[in-house]
Amino acid sequence: MKNLRNIISLGLIISSFVSFSQTVNWQYFKMNGNECQIFITKGNSRIIVQANCFWLDGKPYQGPLTIAFKEYKDQADFILGGLTLRYEVNGKLNTLQSGGMFEIDIKTESARTLSFAPQKTVVVKFAIDPRFDVAGLEPFYFDPATKRWVKNTRFGKIAESNQPISDNQSDLWQDDPLVAKFNRDPEMDGDNQDGECYIIQVPDPNNPSKMVDTLICPVPYNPLDSRYYSYLSDQAFKTMQIDKMGLFNYDKIFNDENNVPMFVKLKTKDGKPFELTDRLYVVYKVTNSVIYYTKEELAEKFTLLPRNDIKIFVYNADGTILRVPDSFWKNFDARLMRGKTIELPFETLKLARLTKEEFAKYAGL
Repeated sequence: MKNLRNIISLGLIISSFVSFSQTVNWQYFKMNGNECQIFITKGNSRIIVQANCFWLDGKPYQGPLTIAFKEYKDQADFILGGLTLRYEVNGKLNTLQSGGMFEIDIKTESARTLSFAPQKTVVVKFAIDPRFDVAGLEPFYFDPATKRWVKNTRFGKIAESNQPISDNQSDLWQDDPLVAKFNRDPEMDGDNQDGECYIIQVPDPNNPSKMVDTLICPVPYNPLDSRYYSYLSDQAFKTMQIDKMGLFNYDKIFNDENNVPMFVKLKTKDGKPFELTDRLYVVYKVTNSVIYYTKEELAEKFTLLPRNDIKIFVYNADGTILRVPDSFWKNFDARLMRGKTIELPFETLKLARLTKEEFAKYAGL
């Protein structure tokens, strides 16, 4: 059997989810082209737009514009959004583990498409769930022509800066003056030899649209600093400077070196066999990635990792969700199934229109 990374990953599944009543929604932000603005999204990300950043018909555009922005945070978002986590390296397919994705589109209010001005970028500080392993995440751009992810760089196509985003503090945490507004207060400098005291404004974690003043004194330590550092510890950010519209992702290749090849049979809870008509999804719950098998792949390419957070389910075009119950995995050890046949029992959970929350609940995500 071929290695898992060569054969499976989340695919484009738009047609299969027409019965869902909720998908990832666009957020809209309005500004003028001659302004510099910072927007805070519902997902706590930051969109930082330079003044005179866009052109229309080859000329600088300073009029009203609208930024459309989508945030995809978790496995349910990826599935409902019809997104792919397939990444090809040297002709081999890998599954990506995502820190999250965002999609951005910027137009005039009459819906005319804008382009980026030369040497201008929009900075997106994407908020990543701190429960995820953010180390090693790299930026990717989804090429709409090839339908594949390609590695993106911080400074677009500038050769001398063609390096992936690092995990330095300035990239990982929201602590740079582009986002935080510094207001030096000379009266507070005192005997501080290593840096002036200043007031920093950070978003209130409970109300991101509200800014909270926090006093920062680098030396000596000021107890009021704790409000700012507490805020940082609650949220990780990854920074990308973009110079084109589209879909972007923070990823690393999902480590599946320990996968165990096995054969599989599907049956209903009462023991009757059933045939796969769409896709069988394999999800490791604490890993922000999704793997799937088609009917053809399932016959000879099925593998599992020896983990205890496995979720397997099927979502059919008629709205039926079938899932392997959690009780099946309690005494399951994938390491003992190498080359053997596993019989997966499925229970039918729902036949209706679903919201994202209902889908996540019934699929076990």
